[in-house]
Amino acid sequence: MAKKKKNTNKGKALLVVIILVIALGVFVFFQTRPKLMVVSVVDRIEEYDYYMESNYTKTYKEYFEELKKYIKEKNNIEEDYAKIIAKLFITDYYTLNNKVTNKDIGGVQYVHPNLKNDFINAAGNSIYKYVKSNLYKNRKQNLPEVEKVEVLDTNNIKYNRKDYKDDNGYIIKTKISYVKDYDYPKEVNLILIHDNEKLVVVEVE
Repeated sequence: MAKKKKNTNKGKALLVVIILVIALGVFVFFQTRPKLMVVSVVDRIEEYDYYMESNYTKTYKEYFEELKKYIKEKNNIEEDYAKIIAKLFITDYYTLNNKVTNKDIGGVQYVHPNLKNDFINAAGNSIYKYVKSNLYKNRKQNLPEVEKVEVLDTNNIKYNRKDYKDDNGYIIKTKISYVKDYDYPKEVNLILIHDNEKLVVVEVE
């Protein structure tokens, strides 16, 4: 009878050890596994529905502050608005190192609403095509980050193409500087037209 009780105690002790080992293994797994990338909206301009996300770069944040300041002030020159939108679009579109996957296309919020789907498809089949996933923050890939966008020239144009017309559109000529040069475009021209109160991108050259 004593021997049977002793064996029972050994069995209970072994069970406790097994449970502790399993619990420790689960704890180590959850502590060491790669953490999922979480991106959230950290700032928004409600009246125009512009937003900034947590993974946006320092350069983008500076240009976004310019936009907030422009919208807050009255009696502004619209050409300045066009320049800011151009800088924001280019910074977001050509900065790839902060994108989570190749489906995370930059600059979409500044594109004409009716052109967004075509724009996303075109970007996904060009410079975003080979962007590797960074969902678990473990991507090892050389990708560009825009350091500065310089507006070289701004001109008013009459735009008339298919269903898009604007007698007071803008063509913006820009020069792009990168943190590191990976041979991405350094001079880009944008055409912006009005969509109600907003200026939106309709062409990228």
